[in-house]
Amino acid sequence: MKGIEGLTLGRYELRRRLAQGGMAEVYLAHDRRVRRMVAVKVLYGRDEPFIRRFEREALAVGMLSHDHILPVYDYGEQSPWYYLVMPYVEGGTLRDYLVKRKFLTLEEAASFLDQIASALQYAHDHGVVHRDVKPSNILLRPDGYAYLVDFGLAKAMQGAEALTSAGAMIGTPEYMAPEQSNGFHDYRSDIYSLGVILYQMLTGRIPFIAESPVAISLKHIQSEPPSPREFNSSIPESVEQVILKALEKDPNDRYQDALALATAYWQALRQEEAEAATGLLISDAETMPGKESPTREQAPITTVLIEESDRLPLHIDSSPPLFPLRNEPGSPPPETDMLPWSTQANRPLRLRSIRAILIALACVLVLVMAIPISHLWLDKPATSSHQIRQDYKKNTVNVTATAQAQATAALQATMAAQARTLVPAGMTNGLDTGHLLYAFDLKSDGGGWINDGQQCFFSPEGYHVQILNQYTAAWCYSNQQQFSNFKVLAQAKLLRGDIDGLAFRLNPATDSFYALQLNSKGQYRFIRAFSNNPQSWFTLIDWTYSNAIATGYGQTNTFFIDAKDQQLSFYINGKYINDFSDSSYSTGFLGFFVGGDTSGDTEAIFSNMLVYDVH
Repeated sequence: MKGIEGLTLGRYELRRRLAQGGMAEVYLAHDRRVRRMVAVKVLYGRDEPFIRRFEREALAVGMLSHDHILPVYDYGEQSPWYYLVMPYVEGGTLRDYLVKRKFLTLEEAASFLDQIASALQYAHDHGVVHRDVKPSNILLRPDGYAYLVDFGLAKAMQGAEALTSAGAMIGTPEYMAPEQSNGFHDYRSDIYSLGVILYQMLTGRIPFIAESPVAISLKHIQSEPPSPREFNSSIPESVEQVILKALEKDPNDRYQDALALATAYWQALRQEEAEAATGLLISDAETMPGKESPTREQAPITTVLIEESDRLPLHIDSSPPLFPLRNEPGSPPPETDMLPWSTQANRPLRLRSIRAILIALACVLVLVMAIPISHLWLDKPATSSHQIRQDYKKNTVNVTATAQAQATAALQATMAAQARTLVPAGMTNGLDTGHLLYAFDLKSDGGGWINDGQQCFFSPEGYHVQILNQYTAAWCYSNQQQFSNFKVLAQAKLLRGDIDGLAFRLNPATDSFYALQLNSKGQYRFIRAFSNNPQSWFTLIDWTYSNAIATGYGQTNTFFIDAKDQQLSFYINGKYINDFSDSSYSTGFLGFFVGGDTSGDTEAIFSNMLVYDVH
């Protein structure tokens, strides 16, 4: 089919073709109404079965609202075309990524498996079976965030008529469960397909290859999949067992829900890491210079210490982090402690890095000791043993201070990266106080406030919160004290961009918070955020004009929020503007919000925060 770039469908100008399939094409398009880039899926055919399939895709996705299911913005018809409008995701598909990388690391595979399994679990819980789960139906953001797409083959199990005649084969043969070849399928067919994807992510190939779709389907029905370890020896045996259980021929023998598969894989992987670390630490202890080899009687002491050190990762690191996409074939992900927006802060170091850490510490120790020793050797007559000890202490303190500064900087960058998200365009469509609990002018570093030097930083004017990327929102906060019932006052000055705001009852682990927001046009809005996906946020009070708000840039506005249980009252510049009742969040940190849905950046300066007790 010839591309239809340049055509306008409704308010959408088609710019270039992104993908082409058997029944539809996907175009990058410009939405003229809200001035954003979107993806538009255009149906090829005009016959009734195709049209009905397309309508069901819109309806199926419309009833699903999940962080890892790509939402549908719009649906339309402009003869002879039918089209769906969705967010544009820049990173491409998992299929494209596997072509570049060949196969992924165990941890990367865990990340994608966990995200897609959560999407499938949500769909299954709402009565929808996807029936065509494959890498080309998984879109990736550059930060490794995944979306499941194309529910055009999905079948709503409640009240939906059959999409095809009985016995028809629906799906992609390489990823189809054995029962799908006979026209039978349920949610466990999706779990099988997810198992095939996991197999491919770790081995660089699908389990069954043949010259025709029919031959591939027969192999799924009749043949046992080759051992994944045959193609990738780094796959632990426990992980292989998880993969093979997902690929059982009988649906009753597979995992019975998608999250069970993801959980089993992650637990197997963590168990292997823990066992490897146990052996590693014992081995390192045995070979440490100046130490005698431990006897069997000493072994239990070492084991107790290892279990204690391993306890936090096993509890805190309960789901895999995101991994930014890389382009090099077969290259490992970057070794970094920077965490994605959807993970928790202060994540412990991975067990597989323990050897590297021990080696690094040994090198630092040698370096620290070498400095005074070399000084003694070169200037022996003039240097006392007391001076040597003093030099040793001084060098040790310097090295420790440097390491602490680096760790602090990494933590600040991690917290700032977590408190940031992409924003869908169109998102911007005389006070009674009590006992003072907290006071900070926000003009110098302190109080546990994020200070990464870029997104969140201090100046003599106040606390700057800025985003330099388009279509992005961010929040900066102090993690030292949580408040439940309180009255908070703070001043804000929007320098450029769309929105500034005061966030409260903020939970960094779930990216949940309330925010009273202002724009430069004299309007306010109140939202309830949950997760780092703004499409999951709720507008509790939509944009409303108030003459209490100073308009334009560089103008100072004073926020005042009175929060007592579910009753929330809002004031701007000393004037009451509105109130709202909501019991979703009861306690959390305080912070500041900036962002918007335009192509520019946003920056605001905040100062003079005061928190009072509620009488």
